[in-house]
Amino acid sequence: MTTGRNGKRIIWLSLLAGALAACHEPGETRAVQATAAVDTNALDFGEVPVGEWREKVVRLRNVGYVPFHALEALKLGNNPAYEVSFDGEARLMPGEEKLVRVRFHPLAEGGSEESLKVNTDANAGQEHLVKVKGQGAPLTVRLEPALLDFQTLEVDSQRVLRLTITNPVDLPLSVTVTGDAAKAFSADNITVPPRATAQLETKYFPKDLGEMSAQVEVRPCDTCTPTVAGLAGRSVASAFVFDPAPVPFDQIPVHETTRSFTRAKNITWRPVTIQGMGTSDTAFTPLEAMGSRQVQPGEEVRVPLEFAARFSGPNMGTLTVGYESDKPRQAQVTLDARGGRPTLAVAPLALDFGELPSGGKVAKTIRITNAGTSGNLYLKGVRADGMWAHFSVDNILRGKAVQPWTPGSTWPALQTEDLPIAPGTDALDLTVYFEPQNAGRFEATLVLVSDDLFNPERTILLTGTARDTGTCVYTLKPQPVLDFGNLEPGRGAVLGFRFDNTGRAECAVKNIHVSNDGGGAFSMPGGKIVGGSVPYASAFSAMVSFRPPAVGDYQGELTLTVNDPANPTVRLPLHGTSLASCLVAAPAFVDFGPIRYDCATRPRRTLVSNQCAAPVSVTDAHIGAGTSEQYQLVTPPALPRQLAPGEGFELEFSYARDVLGQHYSPFFVKEQNEPNPLMIPLLAETNHEGLQIDRFIQGTDSQLDVLFVVSNTTTMGEFQKRLKNAIPGWLERARQVGVDVRVGVTSTGLSTRSPACTNATAGGDAGRLVPADGHRARTAASTSATAASTVQANIDDVGLCHNLVQGLETMRQGLSSPLITSMDDPRTPLPNDGNQGFLRTTARLAVVVVADEDDHSGFEPESYVQFLQSIKGTGMGHRSQLYALVPTDTRCTTAGGPGTRFSAVAQATGGAADSICLGDYGSFLEKLLKRAEGLQADFPLTATPNGLTEMRVQVAGRVLGTDQWSYDAARNAVVFKTGAVPVPGQNLEVRYRSICAAP
Repeated sequence: MTTGRNGKRIIWLSLLAGALAACHEPGETRAVQATAAVDTNALDFGEVPVGEWREKVVRLRNVGYVPFHALEALKLGNNPAYEVSFDGEARLMPGEEKLVRVRFHPLAEGGSEESLKVNTDANAGQEHLVKVKGQGAPLTVRLEPALLDFQTLEVDSQRVLRLTITNPVDLPLSVTVTGDAAKAFSADNITVPPRATAQLETKYFPKDLGEMSAQVEVRPCDTCTPTVAGLAGRSVASAFVFDPAPVPFDQIPVHETTRSFTRAKNITWRPVTIQGMGTSDTAFTPLEAMGSRQVQPGEEVRVPLEFAARFSGPNMGTLTVGYESDKPRQAQVTLDARGGRPTLAVAPLALDFGELPSGGKVAKTIRITNAGTSGNLYLKGVRADGMWAHFSVDNILRGKAVQPWTPGSTWPALQTEDLPIAPGTDALDLTVYFEPQNAGRFEATLVLVSDDLFNPERTILLTGTARDTGTCVYTLKPQPVLDFGNLEPGRGAVLGFRFDNTGRAECAVKNIHVSNDGGGAFSMPGGKIVGGSVPYASAFSAMVSFRPPAVGDYQGELTLTVNDPANPTVRLPLHGTSLASCLVAAPAFVDFGPIRYDCATRPRRTLVSNQCAAPVSVTDAHIGAGTSEQYQLVTPPALPRQLAPGEGFELEFSYARDVLGQHYSPFFVKEQNEPNPLMIPLLAETNHEGLQIDRFIQGTDSQLDVLFVVSNTTTMGEFQKRLKNAIPGWLERARQVGVDVRVGVTSTGLSTRSPACTNATAGGDAGRLVPADGHRARTAASTSATAASTVQANIDDVGLCHNLVQGLETMRQGLSSPLITSMDDPRTPLPNDGNQGFLRTTARLAVVVVADEDDHSGFEPESYVQFLQSIKGTGMGHRSQLYALVPTDTRCTTAGGPGTRFSAVAQATGGAADSICLGDYGSFLEKLLKRAEGLQADFPLTATPNGLTEMRVQVAGRVLGTDQWSYDAARNAVVFKTGAVPVPGQNLEVRYRSICAAP
């Protein structure tokens, strides 16, 4: 085939020759027949918004070699959403095509289908069927604005706003108003014509009060998804709101007058005009005439008033403001001359910091309260004027909770986030510092800013004087580092530092704090020390604690500032490690407590033992660098010393008490293969002659952990039975009085006795809670329905097979590491035989010994007294007692004589001892519950007072009057009266002149 002008002729000649040849060859006639084809048998319009148009085409082609006619294209159904466009008959030459146009115009949302038939007169492909489908989608109509906000109207008034609706399609749009508050809104009943823009007048006419909302819905069909414009409005009783409301007046005597004011704000959308005002009681008088005063939307006018007291007692009234809006209306506010509005109260109103050396720092606290009786007062901030650079303030405290200043505000102008102060006992505390930089007298004013209506500001006068002083010469101990050695993971310890003024000039010391806490491991238990003056030849001490959060090595730093221009910043490195150790001390610290300068001390003891399953070698034991040389090891062990598993040795210390103040020293015990020595803190405080100071910390009420130490000797059958009989009633009584009791049982068996003892421990429970093999629960909670039966069964598991009572030592072992800190005792083959989880830090502890002979543990009873008093920590010795049911008389036959060792520990710890021969142990066990029921009100003293004239009782830093406590000579205890009992966590201090006890 050729192209160009003559190409067509050549094609037709070829076709003619082919046709002639076909007359002679019938098998080839199909090659020259007319053949019609379409390019698709399905059309999919996808999603089309209702009312919009989309068009697609079907291409009808002549794919044969002779022409044919396209006859028609028809819809087979009656779906009005589709239109088919066809130009009528047409002759299609070979290779030509004709377009069949199909248009989709959805009238509703959802799927839509139709079929199309195309007919021709071709020999092949005379009829073609095409499936057509589409999806009607939601139509988006342009609504302006998207929200009609009618703002605030008075009830029974109206406002009209217009909504512009633009119809983008050739279908009419219907308009409706719907929603929860649709009845308050109305709109013209219109239909928006095709491709038109309409203005819809919408009215808000509220009959009720409050926030209201509805919506205008516009849609092209009844079932179509609407396009929505929001309607919002607020209805109020009157155009004015008053602040304050009620209007407060000061309380005044009869015949006196006082003034107040309120602010009236127009909160509606339209201007209003005040026509006049009046009061319901002539005792109240508006002080300004406001007739014909127009008030714009959002505008506020001040309304001054006067109150004249005509009679004694409270007085109430009403102010009525008449105004013109859409019609004459009224607004009212209560007038309250009873007093009690939120009122800013500050005490004291002047702080005189006295005189201190330049470079020093002292603190005083002001208390901020609300003297009103109704409504919160809001503190907004503080500012200072005058010589404020020598003064500063700390964060505000509400109790112990810090209320930070607003970020970005700085001294001398600090803001808060409107801190509320409720009437009554609510209060904020603000610490103010005087920190003079040079000698002279300094004065400033501190202004507290609040929302108090009449007196929003209170001014505190700050004064202080600074004197010149020489350079501070001092010693800081210990050096070169405060070393906590190694502590078993999960344990903490307290040591301290001592600052001595060794020069001739006084020392100004300030900003004493832990500057590097080693990731939270180091802290000062008493908090940072602001500062003060240390005169010549005097000193002060403070505690530093180490409580590592995880295993590892920790470095920290203590920092303080002194008046030494060349070296003003003093740094003391802090160091400690927390690694697993085979050595353990019980108690973990040695505390002599407060000691009078003129009274002899009793030695203090601790037991160092091997808690591992293999022998260890102790190679060194010595007192490390501390704050003084007041301690001495009385019983130095012969070293090196091999310790078999569970074996230990007792250390006894003395305290010289000839240097006043607090003293802290570490005692180190080194195991040959461990990198760091075990550290045992030595703690004491020497006070002036005749002065005794006892310190306590109030614990949590109504929680009690009870460890029964029951003798497992062969003669205990009847006594174990009596104990079991008492358990159900005792636990039921605990539930009745609300004491949460946790119970564990162990035996007095320290060593094994086989084959006489056949249980899992062969009689040698050695402090482990029974049953040590865990075939039954080893602890029981009083809240459990099976508590009594569990405890009774565990008492049975103690057995009756041993011949040696060592109850005090099994008690110590059971409440010491590794048992009390581990789920498994590493020294024994039994799995999971540790006592971890028995002791609760917040609960009281009672150890109840039941034995028909005395203890044979070997160590002095005082050693066990000191251990029990140390379990709950410093200041918490009163939280642990031992109770003993032991031989005290001859009323029944027992295996041994009086249990003097058990009784001595019971008496020294504030517990009780009674005869094991009692027929019913219930009344004895009741004593434990009475001790734990409610908050502790009685606190036993460590010495006997020499009269009560100088006794002073202090709780949380506040001295209590003698009407709030009494002294019980029989118990040698301070007893708090109802309403004065300290709350959990509060620190108690009792100072008194005492009689020296025999050492």
